[in-house]
Amino acid sequence: MIKVIFAAVILMLGAAQKMFSQDMLSKKQMVHDIDVMVYGINYSHVNPYHYRNREEWDIFVKQMKAGLPDSLSNFGFWRKTEQLLVFMNDAHTRTYPWKYREEYVARGGLFFPFNIQKKDGGYYPLQSFSSNSQADASRRIISINGRPMDTIYSAMKKQCGKELDFLDERAICESFPYYVWKVYGWEPPYAIMYSDIEAPIMTEGITYGQLDKAGAPSQKKEVCTLTFPNESSALITIADFDTKPRSYYRKFYRKTFRELNRRGIKNLVIDLRGNDGGDDRYCEDMARYFAGKPFRISSRTMWKVTPEFRKNFAQMYIPGVLRWAKFLYGLNEHAGAIRKTKDGTVAVVEHKEHKPFRSALKHPKKVYLLIDNDTFSASSMFAAMVKDYRLGMLVGQPTGNLSSFYADPLIWYMLPNSRITFQVSTSFNVRPSGMPDNDSIQPDILLPKSEDALEYVVKLIGD
Repeated sequence: MIKVIFAAVILMLGAAQKMFSQDMLSKKQMVHDIDVMVYGINYSHVNPYHYRNREEWDIFVKQMKAGLPDSLSNFGFWRKTEQLLVFMNDAHTRTYPWKYREEYVARGGLFFPFNIQKKDGGYYPLQSFSSNSQADASRRIISINGRPMDTIYSAMKKQCGKELDFLDERAICESFPYYVWKVYGWEPPYAIMYSDIEAPIMTEGITYGQLDKAGAPSQKKEVCTLTFPNESSALITIADFDTKPRSYYRKFYRKTFRELNRRGIKNLVIDLRGNDGGDDRYCEDMARYFAGKPFRISSRTMWKVTPEFRKNFAQMYIPGVLRWAKFLYGLNEHAGAIRKTKDGTVAVVEHKEHKPFRSALKHPKKVYLLIDNDTFSASSMFAAMVKDYRLGMLVGQPTGNLSSFYADPLIWYMLPNSRITFQVSTSFNVRPSGMPDNDSIQPDILLPKSEDALEYVVKLIGD
């Protein structure tokens, strides 16, 4: 669904507060901010107790408050709020680290110089971002700065909210420099103890520029691209479903499938690896061009209705010139259900199936969908639809979130003392089959990360 709604109004909860610009927060201020965060989640979220019951929540929050020091930096308190949201286990209800990372980089802060991998029950260097890091993939790491690696990993997992353990492990290993900074704030030099030495090796840090340049994926020039691996096959690559208006995607789909039908293309490869989602309506628009049967992107959606939500939903989905005409809201099944639902309760929308275009039935194609652990949100919903309706074959790695999940963070809050902002999911989307589970969408052909899914499918198709 919608990943981030930056235009949403930031709501201010609690009694009127004085603007705090100081770096250090008192325990009283932190406790108040935690109470505001918990209240905001309860107020706006569809079901905050889906993965943790109310008793577990109360115990966790009580222990967090009791463990707070007398004072803490704003950055240190942000780490605490991250732990609370990770405990909740909703990847769309979250804060963002940009402000703190930018401040750290601006003052010349350095980062740990390599990623790690877990194998054979131990931790090993993987990708080095510095020629001076002495990162050898064959050497097992025992500790960093005197902390055992198991202890470090456990602490990082408390601040990694990817919903599933294998996604947490991947994120921590592949973004290890980021998590060293986020969880510990360690500055170089780093004392690394390997299993084959008696004394730690001191390793210097790297700049964010070095880390970003070495670790960032290749820049995508276009959101949507069409190429032809061979005469019988077409490749559609979509980077996301949100950076362009809906009309952009619709125009691309229309022109693309017109060309595919003109060429008599028999095999269609859709690459959603790294696609971090957006608006699921854009997914439905594409599916109408290749689906061989009626389909739906999800079986039902549940919305938490509040006055603030109504306003933000209307701004997103109801054209401005029509917002005054309340009777027209019934034309949108979501808006109609929301309008009939009382504040503080949940609106339920049962999705109807969409019919494919006639051209999809007239020009059938064999579909291969490429997915990985970064196929997230709306693109993961698309993968669930393809799998549940058997519209194609999924190839690659499991998707990056649960098959049924909370999304649409239409509501933002700002904590009164720390000024930390966070977004709250307002919907729950159930996969098309109607059978929610606590797993991500699994590929039909699971490939190791070392094997390129596109190369595999091209070989599978043949000439």
